[in-house]
Amino acid sequence: MTARLAVVDDDQEFTEYLETLLKTRDYAVEVFHSGAALIERLQAGLAPNLILLDVMMPDLDGIETLRAIRQAQPAAQVIMLSGRRTPATIVEAVRLGAADYVVKPGDAEGLGEAALEAAIRNALERQSLSAEVARLGAQIADDPEGTQPCWSSGSTMKPVVEMIDRVADSEVTVLLRGESGVGKEVIARELHRRSARRTKPFVKVNCAALPTELLESELFGHERGAFTGAAGTRLGKFEFAQHGTLMLDEISEMPAALQAKLLHVLQDRQITRLGSNRAIDVDVRVLAATNQNLESMMRAGTFREDLYYRLQVIEIRIPPLRERREEIVPLVEFFLVKYAKAYRRPPIGPSPALREALIEYPWPGNIRELENMMKRFVVLQDENLIMAELQRLSRAEFDTPAAIPAPMGEPFPRRPFARPDSVNGTASFPPPAAVNGEAELDENGEVDPSACIDLQALVKTAALRVERDAIEQALARFRWNRRKAAAYLRVSYKTLLNKMKECGITDVEAAES
Repeated sequence: MTARLAVVDDDQEFTEYLETLLKTRDYAVEVFHSGAALIERLQAGLAPNLILLDVMMPDLDGIETLRAIRQAQPAAQVIMLSGRRTPATIVEAVRLGAADYVVKPGDAEGLGEAALEAAIRNALERQSLSAEVARLGAQIADDPEGTQPCWSSGSTMKPVVEMIDRVADSEVTVLLRGESGVGKEVIARELHRRSARRTKPFVKVNCAALPTELLESELFGHERGAFTGAAGTRLGKFEFAQHGTLMLDEISEMPAALQAKLLHVLQDRQITRLGSNRAIDVDVRVLAATNQNLESMMRAGTFREDLYYRLQVIEIRIPPLRERREEIVPLVEFFLVKYAKAYRRPPIGPSPALREALIEYPWPGNIRELENMMKRFVVLQDENLIMAELQRLSRAEFDTPAAIPAPMGEPFPRRPFARPDSVNGTASFPPPAAVNGEAELDENGEVDPSACIDLQALVKTAALRVERDAIEQALARFRWNRRKAAAYLRVSYKTLLNKMKECGITDVEAAES
């Protein structure tokens, strides 16, 4: 984003020169020839990223203008400009919160221009850092004490809770593993909250959300001109998280080239911005999270083994919600109270029937899915709609997908998956067709070889059919996102691709279905 600069000086010739200089550096510039004109625009809503303010002006001088700026916009970044350095003026400007004091450029060797450009870059970096800290503070304010009940003292989560207690106050890297939506970020925030870094920033980066070039800039920052569109210096998340905690979510999606750079950062505790050769020391605790099988990815060559062991100093596996059913009711109650307050709706509680349905549902989307459903419950205020949704989702878990061509010349009609009986929970199948045993014998009363069934081939075909059905359901569920489908099926991405090829499932087929 282009930085917006306000230039305040009564010297029209100088402001024209400075406006031209700054615009060639890709800044947006607005010129004011008096302090009063600037204050009027600030009070009307103007919010420049930086103000360049002349010290010596008639009527309202620079120091008086700076005092007025502090009243109109206390957080504004201001650089004072003067034809000479006056110690008393410098002291007063700094006392009033000026970001810097620079002698006006214009010397033959361009030294003044270089000093001004450096001062502008530094001031914009400070503003960017302040904005990021404010944003992160707002995030933490949503749950200042880390009270969201994403786990309990139940037997399933006991090892997780114990591990948090043991490693939270250490500096070691932690790898958080679990399905999407189980609460990996909440666990990461709890580790940060209990650490000695709790008063410093907690910064999260989603490694799957950006392409390689932008992700590298997001992590390490860049200098002006480092790539097309890099109009100024930008701090990376490692710098924003200085002395705090950095969470690298979906670390499995990080490109191989960037994995190597991350490994060096973890080893050397230094980063280098894109377009720069200057190493910057960083003091950051790294927490990584993934829902993928990193061991399979290492065997496939898509995830670096040395980075894996650097990240996996401590590993915490977070079980899915279907294995933590004792937490469902407390979570339901927590979310209902939270969103009733947020959406200004009357408090509402689930009936015993709905409570039982919520406990029985397998929650493939884990806590995230439960939270979204409770949002709908609060907004709609209609339990019947939620019950109907749970019934529809439960049927979708077990129903057979639409008919598809049988693989490998399937020799018998397809039968639906076993599905739990709604009363006693036992599996039931449609009764097999009646068989005339006499038809399988030859004229001597022996079994006719031509009527025999190859049991091994039958088993193989049945297994292939079941695999194909399961894969297609997973792909349909995640809209053809094969990585998510692989995680859902608990196989590696490479294994899923091989199985798709074996079952004859292709992109073309999916597009036509």
